[in-house]
Amino acid sequence: MAYDLGVDTGGTFTDMVAQNPDTGEFVLAKALSTPGETHRAVEDALEKGGLGGEAIRHFVHGTTIATNALIERKGVRCAFITTQGFRDILHIQRLIRPRAYDLSWTKPRSVVARRDCHEVAERVGSTGEVVTPLDEAAVERIARHLSEEGIGAVAIGFLFAYASPGHELRAREIVRTVAPQIAVSLSHEVFMQWREYERFSTTVVDAFIRPIVSRYADNMEGFSRRRRVEQFFIMRSNGGVMTPAMTRERPISLVRSGPAAGVIAACAIGRLMGEPDLLTADMGGTSFDTCLIADGEASLTTQAELEWSIPIATPMVDVRSVGAGGGSIGWLDLAGSLKVGPQSAGSQPGPACYGRGGQLPTVTDANLLLGRLDPAVPLAGDLRLDKTASAAAIGRIAKDFGRDPIEVAAAITDIADNHMAQALRLVSVDRGHDPRRFAIMAFGGAGPLPAANLARLLGATRVIVPVFPGAFSALGCLMADARFDYRKTSIMRSDHVDPANVSTIFEHLTSQALRDFRAEGYGQIPRLTRSVEMRYAGQNWELDVAVGADRPMAEALSIARRSFEAAHDERFGWHMAGSHFELVHFKVSATVERKPFLLPRRPSGDMPEADGSRSVLFPGTSSFVPAKLYRRDSLPAMCGFTGPAIVTELASTTLVPPGAEARVDTYGNIIISIA
Repeated sequence: MAYDLGVDTGGTFTDMVAQNPDTGEFVLAKALSTPGETHRAVEDALEKGGLGGEAIRHFVHGTTIATNALIERKGVRCAFITTQGFRDILHIQRLIRPRAYDLSWTKPRSVVARRDCHEVAERVGSTGEVVTPLDEAAVERIARHLSEEGIGAVAIGFLFAYASPGHELRAREIVRTVAPQIAVSLSHEVFMQWREYERFSTTVVDAFIRPIVSRYADNMEGFSRRRRVEQFFIMRSNGGVMTPAMTRERPISLVRSGPAAGVIAACAIGRLMGEPDLLTADMGGTSFDTCLIADGEASLTTQAELEWSIPIATPMVDVRSVGAGGGSIGWLDLAGSLKVGPQSAGSQPGPACYGRGGQLPTVTDANLLLGRLDPAVPLAGDLRLDKTASAAAIGRIAKDFGRDPIEVAAAITDIADNHMAQALRLVSVDRGHDPRRFAIMAFGGAGPLPAANLARLLGATRVIVPVFPGAFSALGCLMADARFDYRKTSIMRSDHVDPANVSTIFEHLTSQALRDFRAEGYGQIPRLTRSVEMRYAGQNWELDVAVGADRPMAEALSIARRSFEAAHDERFGWHMAGSHFELVHFKVSATVERKPFLLPRRPSGDMPEADGSRSVLFPGTSSFVPAKLYRRDSLPAMCGFTGPAIVTELASTTLVPPGAEARVDTYGNIIISIA
């Protein structure tokens, strides 16, 4: 018997979902993460799930290793080689500021120091012609210097390399000859698009994490060989999977590996339920991640930022993250105001209630003190919660704050909820979507606890708590397809567009996709979709519209133009029919789909009696009320109940507030209707 395995390693927990492909049976397990030794947490999860000796057929791993290295600035010392005159571009950054009148604000620190930025004479024109040949002797001198300095990686970014990459390719050859121990990232391979600051920033980030990601890929590939895994893949930020070999080549693709898997699962479950419009609420131990899903599909973006004004321009699922997880710490600022996060207790030592040495109050401690978590129910199956330790941790901050500990605990959860609600507004209201017409799908170990309150804050009326919410991203790993995204900048004005030239660009990107899929070991032809980012002449940013492959190119572009005007009208409320527009970025997405993923149907039956009750302080209320207690595995399909109630399971707890109605669908998903 060989299982299919999905594992998601987060900052606090490592979640596992395994399925027997013959019977459809699922096995879930949760283990504390082991930073620096990812395979140990995976082994722990397999042992806890009773699969320590079982064969693994298909294994997909989602990871936060790249994200954590960036957030904590724990990458390698890297250097930057660029076109003469552009040495300081990474430190000049942008002219805009996060707060126009905040004179105390300072720019974030780049991941590469200025002393490690070097420039060489070379120049390629915007259309790809060589203006100044590459000074190869200068590249050789710089490579020797970098070797003497102990540099671990170098990013090479020349001004118009996206139009003609010859100089970057030659520079890499020289560096590898002089200093073969230095990892090299090229800007045209990382992001073949204009806007040199975004491209250079992304390339430097790629170099910064490249050795770390390579060690991670080696570690997990070695673990897979020892376990004799037939197929091992790693989750990409765009919602697809790739081999360890491709991971080493494109480390930037891991920046949102874990959160992307949860979104993939949400899309699949939403389509299965007939709920194509969703706002995801993924709350783990360290962060809260949200994404808008419209018509069953999550959008991609290339406009993420490590910090303000440090862009990471690589295709990724459009997830917004804030520091509001179960381990987020409550603290007082210099003015004596209560704050929550972004600091997190993580898994070591974790919240005070974990009993692992943590002394600071967290969101989990607050929920335990408010009765929303049960100290009698072990977290993740074997982690006993110490309510006394939570009371002591919150009591210390309450004393400094001069308030009652219960009041402070409620305030901690309220502040965290409002942080999360604001993130939900950023992916919906700020992009022209009314959150009231979306259902909130809550998952992550902590997501179902605040979900109903988030719906109340947004005016939404439905909350979906899917099956396996505490290991939902691991479930998404099992569902993920192989996907690669390609793009190229080539600016064309509408009155000078040559359809044959457009066809040539798409053919080039398609050929690249086919080569990569062959290199990944796929025999089948991937499903291809084409699009182009367009704008009106004079605009600075673009909108993405599809370009059909089933029509002559001239006709397909005419349809794309009408689609652009409709999209512009929907986003901004106006369009200019007949005005000149520009085609800027051409894109091809290639996907090889896994077999359809089916959830087993849950048997129906009568609603069971509650397993007693517990006093709970619900969000938005001022006093404790008795809440009925249910075990999720005892709830049959098509049953229903009303709040106040609490539903517990292995890796998560769902809060059903007073006045809300909950029902279980045929697959075991819980749908909560908010009055």
